[in-house]
Order: sequence, then structure tokens, then C-alpha cells
Amino acid sequence: MKKYSLLEISNYIDGTLHGSDKLVTSFSIDSRTIKDGDVFFGIKGNNYDGHDFIKDSLNKASCIITSKDIKDLNLNGKPYIKVNDTLQALQKTSEYVRNKSSAKFIAITGSNGKTTVKEMLAHVLSDYKITFTKGNLNNHIGVPLTLLSINQDEDFVIVEIGSNNPGEIEPLAKIVNPDVAAVTNIGYAHIEGFKTLKNTAKEKYSIFKHIKKNGFAVINNDYKYKINIKRTNKIYFGYSENIYKKICKVIKNIFYKTFFLTIFKKRKNIFNIKYKSINEILNLNLNGDHNFLNASCAISISISLGVGFEKIKEKVENFEAVSSRLKLFKLGKNIDLIDDCYNANPSSFKAAISFLSTCDQKKLVLMGDMVELGNDTKVFHTEIGKYAKNMGINKFLSVGECSKYASDVFGVDGHHFEDAESLKSYLNNNIEPSTCILIKGSRSSKLEEYVEFLKARRY
Repeated sequence: MKKYSLLEISNYIDGTLHGSDKLVTSFSIDSRTIKDGDVFFGIKGNNYDGHDFIKDSLNKASCIITSKDIKDLNLNGKPYIKVNDTLQALQKTSEYVRNKSSAKFIAITGSNGKTTVKEMLAHVLSDYKITFTKGNLNNHIGVPLTLLSINQDEDFVIVEIGSNNPGEIEPLAKIVNPDVAAVTNIGYAHIEGFKTLKNTAKEKYSIFKHIKKNGFAVINNDYKYKINIKRTNKIYFGYSENIYKKICKVIKNIFYKTFFLTIFKKRKNIFNIKYKSINEILNLNLNGDHNFLNASCAISISISLGVGFEKIKEKVENFEAVSSRLKLFKLGKNIDLIDDCYNANPSSFKAAISFLSTCDQKKLVLMGDMVELGNDTKVFHTEIGKYAKNMGINKFLSVGECSKYASDVFGVDGHHFEDAESLKSYLNNNIEPSTCILIKGSRSSKLEEYVEFLKARRY
């Protein structure tokens, strides 16, 4: 593991080192999980201030990075670095660590599917030395923490970057300085912050501004927003489009490589992929047609990194679903449960309902609220109820303040529940044999409770 000089770090982040220089290897922002030798950052959040926990961290911390004066604290001789802003210091330190690495860096964003693509790519690259974003640590704090966790012996580092508002992705992309950057798609996630899909696209495509020279941009073929993407090597992935559009993309990207990876659905979970001379059929171990696009994004990234297609195909075909993303459970009496409660927005909800509609059993949706939809919250929830009805869903259950709009418009077989107990009572007494149940909502809805309830129920 690489060792870093505190003096070098202090100089890089425009801080002042108090005490002796020493070599450090790891970093933390949480006094509850800090390990021996970690450098501790006192980060101020909306509901907490890490400076309040400096004393708790002293037993294990090798150094404190603080924006407050702590010279009166008994530091037991440990050094500290004084800075103006500890969040900026965290980000600058992560940039310092990233710049020490010789690995290839991959940055992934998008409205939907970025975590699935990240996990699939990590699986494809699992025979190499890699570090990749854990969980959903994809914001202005999570991205630096991912970079600070690298060991400096990696072949590849995969960084997921998320955004709720304009202006969040580009500074993180600048820190990551990726060899390959990918945008999975543009959709209605966090539309409250972005206001329009064009604004969403502008924010997501800003990830391409800091690709390294001779790097690759991986772009969904459904590129319909008049936003300039820097000239660089590009792979467009997705369903087929006419030759005129392809020629336009090649001409606009003159002097750089422009490739197209095209997919065609064959049947459920099986699709055909064409790229240059490659013409192969892949069998996904994932549910939902939208995962054809997720897979083609991960494949495009892998190709740009020089991974052989035979290895890519093998890894993609044996990749299994990420937890709470269209995860299928067999419960007995031909009752299936689709756990898709990790998160939700209008685009991903319609994709999940489309998958549910292909099931042979009776079809039931349990919906929790979708958040960050702004002034159109009612409209978006109502659309889901209408869409479910049009797709042949038999029953529609909802829990939460806004999901009621969906169950109301669904009609006679739509039922809204004010609390968990009444919903569980209904589920306990009204689930018929040969039913497929989809559970989906935003993280704040905490729908895992109902997934576990149904899994534990006797059938």
C-alpha cells in the first residue's frame, strides 16, 4: 500500500501542518469506523459536524485535518493540518492520491442504471486488480472517499458519480480525470433539481469534459439533446439507428475514433450485439429489457479498455442482479416477488412495470413514493398508475403520501394504505396463488420492510 507524506498533502491542499511530518496510508471521516493510522477529516454536514468527534477519533487517528483551532486539545503529540474548508481538503487530498496512481480510471453517471453498470463492469474486470465505488458513495463526499481507498497497485479504478443538482458532476469528473467516461441514459431522476431533461443531459454530459487525451466517451445512442460533447474517441451504444445519423456523428467527431455498438432483442433475457466484426448473442442473467442497454454500456466500456470480447461475454453472462434491483424471489404457490425497491423515478418505474407485464401470473404492483420530482410530483405519480393499467397490471397497491395519486387513477383494483400495519394485513390475507408482485419506490420509502415481510410469510 502506498504511503503519503503529511507535508506533501498539506502543501497540496493549501493547509498548514502542525507537528512532525509522517507517512500515512488511509483516511476516514467517521469516528465510529476509524481504523488505526487513519487521517481523520472533520467534515461539517447538514446534521452534524465532524469536529465534534475529533476527541473520539484520537485513539486511532494518525493525524487530524481541521478547519477549527484545536491547539488546546490534548492531541498526545499527534500532528494536525489546519485548512480553511475540510470538504475542499477532502476533495483535494483525493485528487492528490488519484494523481499518484497509474491505473486506468473509469467514471460512470446517468439517470438510471449507473450502479448496475458499475457492478457489471467490476465483475468483467474482476480478474484484474481493481477498486470501485462501494454502495452508493457517488456524491461530493463519496467520490473522494472512493479515490482515497485506492491501494496504488490497481489496474483499474471504477468511480460512480451521481448528481441531484446542476454543477455537481464536473468538479468530481475533474478530480477523477477518467480514461473512460460513460453516461448510461438521461431520464427523470432528480428532476426537481434539474427542472428539464435538457438540463439533466447537460449535467450528465459534463462528465466528458475531463476525459484524458486519447480516452473514450461511452454514450447512449439515444443522444437527442443539442449539447456539445467534446471531441474525443467515442463509442455509441444502443439500438440501431439510421446510417445518416451515424455519418453525422462521425463527421462531428472528425480526427477522433467513432464506433457503434448495436444491440437487438432476440427474446426474454437474450440479445444480439454487433460491434465491428463482432456479431454475438448474449444471454443475460438479469431481468428487464432495460438491462440490455446497461449491459451494452458495460461492454462498450470494457472494449474501450482493451478487454477481449470472449472474456467480456463470459463475465456479462454470469453476472447476477445487484441487491434490490429487479431481484426475483420464488415464494411458493407460484407466487413470485420482484424486489426493485433500491430506488425509483418515472423512467425506471415504467421499465420495471414493463418487465412485470411479461410475467404469466396475475400481476400486482406495490408502490412507494418517488421523490425529488418537483412541481410535477402529482403528474409523474399519476402517470405510473395509468401506465400500470395500460400494461395489464391486475392490482395496484400504494403506501406513502404521493403514491396515492397512482393507486387512485388505477381504478377499482387500486388500494392505498396509510400505514405499514394495514398494508401488511392486506398482503397477508389477499395475495392469491400464481401472482407476481413488484415492489418499487424511492429509498426514503424503505420498502425493504415489505420485501422481508413477504419473504418470511408462510405460503
